[in-house]
Amino acid sequence: MNPPIVTAGMDEYEIDYLFDLHGYLILKNAVPREDVAQMNKWVDDHWEYVTNPGQRFGPTAGGQWIGNVETHTYSGEDGCNFQNIAEAGGVFQRLIDYPAWIGHIRRYLNPQNGVTIHENLLNIRGKGGYIGIHGGGHIPYSYLTFRQPNTAEWMVGQINVITALRDIGPGDGPTTLIPGSHKSAMPHPALRDPKGGNTVYRSDKAAGLARGMVEVYAEAGDVVMFTDTVTHGSAERTSEGYRRMVLYRYSPRWIRTRFNYQPSAEFLAGLTREQREIIEPIAPRWNPAAAGR
Repeated sequence: MNPPIVTAGMDEYEIDYLFDLHGYLILKNAVPREDVAQMNKWVDDHWEYVTNPGQRFGPTAGGQWIGNVETHTYSGEDGCNFQNIAEAGGVFQRLIDYPAWIGHIRRYLNPQNGVTIHENLLNIRGKGGYIGIHGGGHIPYSYLTFRQPNTAEWMVGQINVITALRDIGPGDGPTTLIPGSHKSAMPHPALRDPKGGNTVYRSDKAAGLARGMVEVYAEAGDVVMFTDTVTHGSAERTSEGYRRMVLYRYSPRWIRTRFNYQPSAEFLAGLTREQREIIEPIAPRWNPAAAGR
C-alpha cells in the first residue's frame, strides 16, 4: 500500500480524500532543518533527564520540572516525555499554529468547533521502548470521533501531529497504525472485551506486532498526522540509540487538556492572538469583586 504522502502544491481535495480514506497523512519536509536543529539542541541540553530513570514519574507521582515543562512517562516502556513542551518557548511555541499543518487541523476539526491542544510533549525513547496498540473507531469516546458525511463538513475529535527529530526507519520504533481503522465498528482482535463490550482502549503489547499494523517511516522534519481514532501505537525499538519526536494533539475547544497544565502568565504574554486562542480557547471568567482578583 502506498503511504498517503503530502507534498508541496498538492490539491486540497486530494489531501482530504487521502485523510478520509486512510486516517493519516505524511507531510514531507514540513519542518525545516533549522527548527529541527533547535529542538534537538533542547534535547541535548536536557539529556540528564532522559538517562536518569528517577527523573520520571508514574500515574500517581509528580515529575521533575524544567521551568513549566514536566518529565513524565505513561508506563515506562514509552520512554521519557517532556510534557507541556510548548512552555519551553522558541520553536516549541511556534509549533502551536505551525503553517505546515494548522490549516488542515482547523478544517478537519471544523471551524465551528475551534481548536485547542489536548496534549503537547517531546518524547525520547530508547532501545526496547514501544507504545501498546490502542484506539479504533469502535470506542465511544467523544474525542475518538471521525465523521465526514457526503458533505463539505468535517468533524474529527482529535488529531495527532508527530514531528520526527531524527530519521525513523525499520527498527527505530516507528509509529504504527492500521489504515482505515478509524471507520471500523469492530474492535481490533487485541482489543476485544471478553465481556462483549466496546470499551477496551489499550493493549500493553507493542503495536508493531499487531495484526494489520503498518509501520510509518519518516525522515527528520517529516510530520505524521493522524486521527487519534485510528488504531495505532509504535513498534518496539530494536536499534541502538534513541527515537526523538514531538507530539501535539489538537482537539475541539470543548475538550480539556489531558493533564490540566495551567499556562503561565509569562507564556500567555508571549503568544500571538492566534496562538492564545488555541492555548486558552475559552477564557476564564470570575466575579471581579472576588478577593484576590
